[in-house]
Amino acid sequence: MAEQLLTFHCASVDADQLAEIIRAHCSAALHRRAEEVLGRDFGDADTGERVSGILRRQALELIVEEEMVEPLVAAVAGARRALPVRWHCVPVLRRGRIA
Repeated sequence: MAEQLLTFHCASVDADQLAEIIRAHCSAALHRRAEEVLGRDFGDADTGERVSGILRRQALELIVEEEMVEPLVAAVAGARRALPVRWHCVPVLRRGRIA
C-alpha cells in the first residue's frame, strides 16, 4: 500500500481531543503545529475569529498507509468538536532520514 500524508486542520480548542482520538487509532508519529489562517473563508470561524479576520488552527499531520485514511477521517468526523475540521491527503512519493 502507498503511504499518504494526512493532515487535519482543526480549531485549537479541539486539538487535544482530536490528537488523542487519532493516536488511539494508529501508531504513526503525529505532528502538531499552530497555524494562523488569513483568508476570506470564514465559514469555519467562531465569533472572535470573524472579528479579527484570523483563524487560529492546529494542524495534526501524520504519514499512514492508504487503508488507514478512511478510518481516521471517520474517527475524527465522529468526535465531538467545537468547530468544523478540514482535512487533506496527498501521496508520499519519497521520504527518508538524514543523519
